[in-house]
Amino acid sequence: MSDERTPEEILDVNRRWLPPEPHLQKVIEAVQKDSAHIEKRGHHEPPLLMFEDGGVIELPKARYEQTYRGMQLVSSDEAAQEGVTKFRDVCGCADYIKGILTDDPASVQADPHRFDQLLDNALYMIERMYKREDEYREFLVAIAAICAQPPKGPDPKMASKAAEEIRMLLHEHPEDVGKYVELLNSLAEDVRHVASKQEKCLREHKDLAMKINQLYKDVKGARNWDEGG
Repeated sequence: MSDERTPEEILDVNRRWLPPEPHLQKVIEAVQKDSAHIEKRGHHEPPLLMFEDGGVIELPKARYEQTYRGMQLVSSDEAAQEGVTKFRDVCGCADYIKGILTDDPASVQADPHRFDQLLDNALYMIERMYKREDEYREFLVAIAAICAQPPKGPDPKMASKAAEEIRMLLHEHPEDVGKYVELLNSLAEDVRHVASKQEKCLREHKDLAMKINQLYKDVKGARNWDEGG
């Protein structure tokens, strides 16, 4: 089934921040495949296209262009701004450096600082991926802490035993029910006690599940996991 949502709905941003076609379609594909997600910033700041491989490109500047790695989404400028990158991953930076060294070594001789920005980009992307790993690790630690002491329900045998005693008294002494009212009431309360304790246990399990769900939402962020990417 085709996705009939508008680009604004898929990317959840104002139209003024969308790159032109055909680049927009490639951005949408990256988001749908969960290789990238959108992070909004201030009201007058363009959203960021955040790649899972570490790269960060301002959304309006995203361009699908030929690189030394083939057609890739890259930034339309040299991404000298802190916190954004030219390429979507470290491989793009490395392949560009290798390509220039092969194709145009004279330009590097003329400007020994030519690759400084790209190297900074690569280190920034690696740092972003390590921070993401830390987020996953914290997520797992939090999940483990929640699961370490799960709620324990009551023993259902208590209810079964009480129910069988009620059944026996009613079946074997129907004419003497009045004599056993107090005992029957006590046994009925035993059945109810098990049910009440089990209801409490289920509520506690639900609360833990909701905490885990919130942890999942937090670690997921704006990523497209719900779409099965």
